[in-house]
Amino acid sequence: MKKIAFLLITCLIQISLSAQNDVTIGKNKKFVSKLLGGEVTYSEHLPVGYDNSKIDYPVIYMMNGQIISSFASAAATLDNLSNERIPDMILIGISNTDKAGAYWSCPNDTGYVKGGEMFYKFLKEEFIPEIEKNYRTNDYKILAGQSNTGLFVMYNFLFHPELFDAYIVASPMFNWCPDFYLNKTKSFLMDNAQINKKLYVSYGDLDYVEVLSHINDFKDILKQAPKSLKWQVELIQNAGHVPFVTLNNALLFFFSECTMNAERKKLKISEIKSHFNSLSKEYGFTVNPKAGVLFDMAMDLKNQKKFVESIDMFKYLISLYSDSETYYFYLGQTYQEKGDIGLARENYKQSLSIDSTYTRAKIALGKLN
Repeated sequence: MKKIAFLLITCLIQISLSAQNDVTIGKNKKFVSKLLGGEVTYSEHLPVGYDNSKIDYPVIYMMNGQIISSFASAAATLDNLSNERIPDMILIGISNTDKAGAYWSCPNDTGYVKGGEMFYKFLKEEFIPEIEKNYRTNDYKILAGQSNTGLFVMYNFLFHPELFDAYIVASPMFNWCPDFYLNKTKSFLMDNAQINKKLYVSYGDLDYVEVLSHINDFKDILKQAPKSLKWQVELIQNAGHVPFVTLNNALLFFFSECTMNAERKKLKISEIKSHFNSLSKEYGFTVNPKAGVLFDMAMDLKNQKKFVESIDMFKYLISLYSDSETYYFYLGQTYQEKGDIGLARENYKQSLSIDSTYTRAKIALGKLN
């Protein structure tokens, strides 16, 4: 009986502690749309360090943001990939409910796509300007949708490709109006021989028949696409409708060259700079190798006693990320192991100028003094 009581008390304590430390993935916000005639809700998820930086970020505009599990999965995917693989990004999840639910993207009897056209106009004239007014954004934009909203993403790609740079579609419901999309894709590719966009489409092997019945026809048409269009249609094994790995796979596809893989880690610093300068020109915003990757590379060189190479790598790291007391400390430590006591002392002091409470730098500097 005492054991049961003890376990009950322990559980209550754990529940109490959990209640005091809520886990949040973002904030919900609202604004009134004149075009849609009502209130629109959206969710935000910001990159780590957003509040303390001055960086302008790319934005992913995600349809069906009201589906909490999907938005949480997208936020976790961004946090995970941005550690080493892709640029930091802002995630905006549009809640397609009430007034914002009018995005139907198949033509009516006259051939006009009323819902898709109206929602495109809403994005262009109201929603994107609202986001750009309230967040530090650059010009790179990605539109992501799933199922029926996946059709809306395809509509934007085919009819208004200038609005976004890349498109992510999970399990598009082509079956609602297959001829419309297949024929438009054919004519679009013929009329846009120089299109410089990215398109990723996923579907599951256990997907709806409405998806499976036309996805291969769509893929065959894309095989005639110009080389300037970077595209992929991917079958996800053992997955149903709207595979959860869609965003992960799409972003790795779009930003595949941003990963410092084993081969790129062998490059000289000048070659790494050249590679990422080329990527920055391609995407239209500054792309740098991730801080954690460069730090690991510098530490590996240091541990191998390659002090000159390690110092150069630390200097390159600090040139990109100059606000870390940790990087200056380890640069100082590398100088000290190399025997350059004056430069070691200088970098320990620089570390403390960023964070005067940084204990390791205090101890190291005290020993030198």
